[in-house]
Amino acid sequence: MFYRLKETELTHELIISLKQGKEKTFRVIFIAYFESLEAFANTYVGNRDIAKDLVQDAFYNLWRKKSSLPEEINLKAYLYQATRNNCLNYLKRLKVQSKYEKRTQDKYNELRLNYDALSHLNFDTLSFNELLEMLNKAIEQLPPKCREVFELSRYDGMKNREIAQLLNISEKAIEGHISKALKYLKDHLKSHYSSGLLLYLLIRSTHSPTIEA
Repeated sequence: MFYRLKETELTHELIISLKQGKEKTFRVIFIAYFESLEAFANTYVGNRDIAKDLVQDAFYNLWRKKSSLPEEINLKAYLYQATRNNCLNYLKRLKVQSKYEKRTQDKYNELRLNYDALSHLNFDTLSFNELLEMLNKAIEQLPPKCREVFELSRYDGMKNREIAQLLNISEKAIEGHISKALKYLKDHLKSHYSSGLLLYLLIRSTHSPTIEA
């Protein structure tokens, strides 16, 4: 049984004890703050299980960094700030994941061209789905920055200046990445199907009015 510390009783001596690696001190602090931190985290993420995990991460990092803590640290403020940062990082990852899933679905919808619209073109020996798969794989093989710019332009519908601001690079560099991507895709895929189908896929599937004069 551990003495239940009140938040107002967090003394300088306890900080020193924590810095020295005393597990009992750590557990006393954990018991004193965990519930209030969990409630605090839940106001951000709206899920108690996730809130618990994020608070536990904050305490894990506290223990991991214990020896480097300044003796005059405001531990309550430190824990609340660490928990808040964990919550914001979690929400950011959630947003990125959601955006990626949406982009993947949008990409599929964009590339899933109607068979009737392509009926007049020569498919050679490849099926429509095989062509789309080749195009997807070719895009995945672009250099990371080039691919990022290309997908932001073609699949997110962003304008060159918007991408430039987002990535903190020049519009000229954005144009260069898009041109490089299109050239790579044409060169990489032209041997697999007719030039007419190649042009149709690249223009219909990837073209958007984002390259500005």
